[in-house]
Amino acid sequence: MTELAAPVPGGVAAQGDAPASADATALHRWFTPVRIALLVWGAMSLIAIVGKWQAIGALDLADTDDAMRMAQVRDLLAGQSWWDLTQYRVNPAGGGVLMHWSRIVDAPLALGILLLEPLFGAAIAERIVMALWPPLLGAALSVACVLGYRRLSDPRIAYVVPLFLIMSGYILAQFRPLRVDHHGWQILLAMLIMAQALRPAGWRPGLLGGLFAAALLSVSIEGLPVVALFAALAALRWALHGHGDDRAWLAGYLVALAGGAILLQFATRGPVGLVGTWCDSLSAPYMAAFVAAAAAVLGITHADPARPWARLALLGGAGLAAAGALVWTEPQCANGPFASLDPIVVQYWYRNILEGQPVWASGAYDAIFVLVPSLMGLAGSLLAWRASADHVDRRNWVTVIVALTGATILSVLVLRSVSTAHLFALPGCAWLGIRAWQWARTIPAALPRVLASTLAALSLPLLGSIAASILLGALFPMFKPDERRGDAASPFAQNCLDPVAVAALNRIPATTIMTPIDLGAPFVYWTHHGLVATGHHRNKEAMANTLRVFVGDPAKAEALVRKEQAGLVVICRTANDLLRYRRAHRDALAAQLYAGKAPAWLEPLPIASRAGLAVWRVKPAS
Repeated sequence: MTELAAPVPGGVAAQGDAPASADATALHRWFTPVRIALLVWGAMSLIAIVGKWQAIGALDLADTDDAMRMAQVRDLLAGQSWWDLTQYRVNPAGGGVLMHWSRIVDAPLALGILLLEPLFGAAIAERIVMALWPPLLGAALSVACVLGYRRLSDPRIAYVVPLFLIMSGYILAQFRPLRVDHHGWQILLAMLIMAQALRPAGWRPGLLGGLFAAALLSVSIEGLPVVALFAALAALRWALHGHGDDRAWLAGYLVALAGGAILLQFATRGPVGLVGTWCDSLSAPYMAAFVAAAAAVLGITHADPARPWARLALLGGAGLAAAGALVWTEPQCANGPFASLDPIVVQYWYRNILEGQPVWASGAYDAIFVLVPSLMGLAGSLLAWRASADHVDRRNWVTVIVALTGATILSVLVLRSVSTAHLFALPGCAWLGIRAWQWARTIPAALPRVLASTLAALSLPLLGSIAASILLGALFPMFKPDERRGDAASPFAQNCLDPVAVAALNRIPATTIMTPIDLGAPFVYWTHHGLVATGHHRNKEAMANTLRVFVGDPAKAEALVRKEQAGLVVICRTANDLLRYRRAHRDALAAQLYAGKAPAWLEPLPIASRAGLAVWRVKPAS
């Protein structure tokens, strides 16, 4: 990949000014979009690291998946097989839980710790990697945005898009220090697919796009709608226009998707990964669908029907063949990955995972920050398409518009997709910002020019969203933020795992802990104990039993605790999930423990904690 050099202003300098002019020209040429992207992202990352310095020192992980990810990495470094993704300390009574995650995400974390441990020791090496790796992955994203979006009609977009990227809060959150889970990888790989879709069509960009798509699905099957969206766009283009380059891009994309998925699945999961039929991760049903689609499209493109309706009908048949192969391989996958969850798990856990819910579940205020950047980017992209006279420019803006529209609809239905939608909104927002700034600079009067320039800054996603929230909040009370947010009594309020409590727990001989689901992953990361259940859906039976213990019939709680072979029952008095459990059933075990009225089969253990950790030992069965 090559950098895009900055345009040098024309004009002839006087002879005496030649050295100064040459220096200025050289400096101007040095500031290429890629270097600007790295400088902007580097400055932002430095500020983020300084701002989170205390959290880095304390390893204060804001998301339970980051804790579980590092537990997986620790197990890998401790000798667990590369192909074995089982978390044996979760549901030990059931033999552990096979995680649906990918070693692609684990590999750089483990490698970084392995390289730094001889120099700094394991604890410091882990902190360094967790602090630096997410921003480094973000730097790759910033460069990918520049190199991908430089092909759009206005070359200045490549210069300013790094600024728009760091002003996209939902994207930035996935690359902050300590955010080591897979979401950053999803955003980067989606951008790499987009970059190949914006290149001139042909076999090579199609093959590269398909490989990036396979990697995205290997990281998380959540990327399937994005992968399918680009395939559908390529298929529609060839069906309507019949161009050979579009045919090559489509065929290359699907061939690389099918072949890359199989290779990556074997590389990260081994032979078992090729025959497993999981619906929540890349597995045999999805690979069968990709192979069927690739084979059908290769046959159709080889025949090269002359009429658009024939191409469209045959490509529709290829899509049906792919869907049929998936359902034939594993019919359960037609119902989605969460269809088999116990109703009690859906009610008390899944519906409270807001990233998996539609945007309206988060409230009107949050919807502003979800929708405004996408709608602003869509408006800018449509205006840019309309203003483009060149066929290639119009085609590229159509690619952005289709991808952004699909991702925006998906983000409304599933909140976790909002980062991808905002990623595809960046060029449209940048186009609007450049045009607004140009217009502002033409205003002769100083005060109106300053005001107009300020309005141009509202094209930055975060600033535009904040302005919209202020305006809508003033007009409609429903758009005001919830003032109860963030009222945490201490930095450990959500898990009570301050250093004193962790040390006390680790002095207790290793056993299995029964605790509310949201606390499970931090306990796995911070202590040597096993956990009955964490917030990971494959462990569905143990999750259901955990919830029945805390919110179900208290007369049955003891039997379920003993069935799961738990030696300790632990709660955090300030955790959100315990609050939900207590409010659900006021006579259930969660309410009893919170009130300090433990049943006779539990023995309280005094434990030091700054945030309200409470521990009971399960007495031996009489």
